[in-house]
Amino acid sequence: MLELLRDPTYLKYWLAVVVSFLGDAMSRITLIYVAATLVDNPAVIALVIMAQLLPSGVLGAFIGPLADRVPKRALLIGSDLGRIVIVLAMIPALRSVSLLLVLILLEGVGKAFFETARIAAIPKIIGSRQRIPAAVTLFQSTNHTLNLLGPALGGLLLVIGNVPVVLMINAATFAGSALLLAAMPVLREVPTAAAGGHEPYWQALRTGVRAVLSVASLRFLAAFLVPIMLVLGLFTTNFNAQLLMVFDLPALEYGVAQAVFGGGCVIGALLGPAMMRRLPAGRALVVSVGLFALTLLALAPVDGLTGRTALAGAATWCLLTGVSSSLLQVPIATAILQDLGEQVRGRGVGLINSIMVLLTIAGVGLGGLIATAWGVTASIVVAGVALIVATAVFVRPALRLGTARPGPTPAAPPRVEVGRD
Repeated sequence: MLELLRDPTYLKYWLAVVVSFLGDAMSRITLIYVAATLVDNPAVIALVIMAQLLPSGVLGAFIGPLADRVPKRALLIGSDLGRIVIVLAMIPALRSVSLLLVLILLEGVGKAFFETARIAAIPKIIGSRQRIPAAVTLFQSTNHTLNLLGPALGGLLLVIGNVPVVLMINAATFAGSALLLAAMPVLREVPTAAAGGHEPYWQALRTGVRAVLSVASLRFLAAFLVPIMLVLGLFTTNFNAQLLMVFDLPALEYGVAQAVFGGGCVIGALLGPAMMRRLPAGRALVVSVGLFALTLLALAPVDGLTGRTALAGAATWCLLTGVSSSLLQVPIATAILQDLGEQVRGRGVGLINSIMVLLTIAGVGLGGLIATAWGVTASIVVAGVALIVATAVFVRPALRLGTARPGPTPAAPPRVEVGRD
């Protein structure tokens, strides 16, 4: 995995991601803090989170055709430069929740363009299909580490500085990311789909969907993502509620629990390559989802503990859920990047990312409803049971994928007559 950082091209890409994502993590907690101080209503926090996530879910599939036609460099740098303007515009808007939400939504649009192009460019950047699991692992572990450091740095800056300082630093990280990406010649290449002539946009979008659905492993992934992302969304909603409302952790212990969960996420990402070397992506996904479901079920006995044993049990549960939730993301990302042909990679990444984000948002809403009706702990345990059932359903398709003779990865989308629906 670390050998990738010895590659000058990948090192520039990795540094650009580190700089950009660190700024994002810092500003994310800052904007939630600002919204919460302006309006004393928990719904405002939910609106901020929705504004950050929704553009990727709604626009990802529609950005895909552009990622297959336009050099990745233009999309990535354009997104960074656009977000500099948007983030700086937030400074005079800090007293208006409605204006701030609009700007957060616009920043989310920029991130949707950036993420689609960034993910689609990875195979070109690393230059080898065999290095994809290592690249996925390095990104996941880096991302989880930044999610630990970013909020801490953001909170520190809020104490010793102020909100405009955090936003200006975030804008500077986008500028740094743009400079690093501009120094990568591989991103200037015109995609092969564009070299063959311009297909009408809507036709290109339909072609991309058909190309994704023509690959058995991606059909399996798209179907399995439905229960996975719904449960992950539910878990995202109720994990913090479990720590604060059920385990009743004070501030210091809550912070420690979050750090333990984040450390588990890093461990899970680092374990990913070993699992991918031993199992095909489909089987690895079934195994990792099953492990995550078991950690959700493990909450039932932990919830009955008391005293110091309860704190130790909560910490252990946080560690295990961090490991398993992170581990299952490795085969998902690997399958997407390995099994998508180059000419449709942007459309495939955009489509699958849209599915994942929209299902996560649905799971967030579902988690709140189930927790209200049945309780926080019961909602997490029931989600684990549902995921066990889903895993059992998808075992047989995963075994068929694992034993099937591998065919060539489609390098071009299936031919479709223009004008036909």
